[in-house]
Amino acid sequence: MVKLNYEEFKEFCAKNVVKALGEEKYDAVPRPIRQTDEIVIDSVQIMEKGMTGGPIPSFRVEPFYSDYCNGKALGEVLREILKSIERFLTQPLDVADVSIFDAFDKAKKNLIIRPISYTDNEILLNEHIYKRIGDIAVVLYMLMHQSDTGIGSAKVPRGTVEKWGLSDDFLMQVALENTAHLFPPFILPLEKSFLGVESFSRIPIQNRYFMKPMLRFKLLPSMLNTYIMFIDKSVNGASSVFYPGALERVASLLNDDLYLSLPCICEALIHHASQSDPDELHHSAKRVMEGLDPLERLSPFIYHYSRSDQKLRMLEAY
Repeated sequence: MVKLNYEEFKEFCAKNVVKALGEEKYDAVPRPIRQTDEIVIDSVQIMEKGMTGGPIPSFRVEPFYSDYCNGKALGEVLREILKSIERFLTQPLDVADVSIFDAFDKAKKNLIIRPISYTDNEILLNEHIYKRIGDIAVVLYMLMHQSDTGIGSAKVPRGTVEKWGLSDDFLMQVALENTAHLFPPFILPLEKSFLGVESFSRIPIQNRYFMKPMLRFKLLPSMLNTYIMFIDKSVNGASSVFYPGALERVASLLNDDLYLSLPCICEALIHHASQSDPDELHHSAKRVMEGLDPLERLSPFIYHYSRSDQKLRMLEAY
């Protein structure tokens, strides 16, 4: 049997998903999602006819097409797509309605920040709100849903912000404060992260949450002279670097300026500046990035936090 090419496969799946769910009720709408300047994810949304808001189920074409090309039967692939769509439609999800973008009063509590690579997204960022720090863009996002394992969010289009009539600086400040409140940061010796989630959960809370004033935080010593800072929604852990007062607090705890390594969006590695070689850290960050999914990569460069002026700067020379 001759295999379907990519476009034939996408058309077949879209048509048959709608047929299975009910052609009188649903439409399939192709929707490419631009993740970076170079990466565009091909997806198909399954929209209820006449729908003007609410969460919209979709499926990404490429992973299913890859399974099909690797020998999985077309009917089996279609069943898996249908299962994912039906799970979305039948399970209660705490997903924000897309109408949240209509007005600032609706959106305010859901505005967050996420760091992404400026280098990989320079063109895409023209359409969005961000602050650039070195080769990192701290971007304004809308939190759409969260679960025990992560969060779902969408970049806020510049056109939306223009309708709100509010300044970029004001919105970024709101988003920073929201993110810090919703996702408080942890800091631990790097070696503790090697022990897994179960071990982490046994660490007393006062040895994890360093930004909660009600807790008498005690920073555990690191045998590797390296600390890891993250949040409990791992996909956005590096955002904690940009929280108001976070680096000032860490520098005070370590009684030193800081070097930060940020190869991945999931976390920040923090080092004593007086005891670390930034060139070695830079080469280590580059090696880490080589093994990451492109969408998880953040920066190969090392950042310096100065206690004297409380500024974070990217090092361009080592």
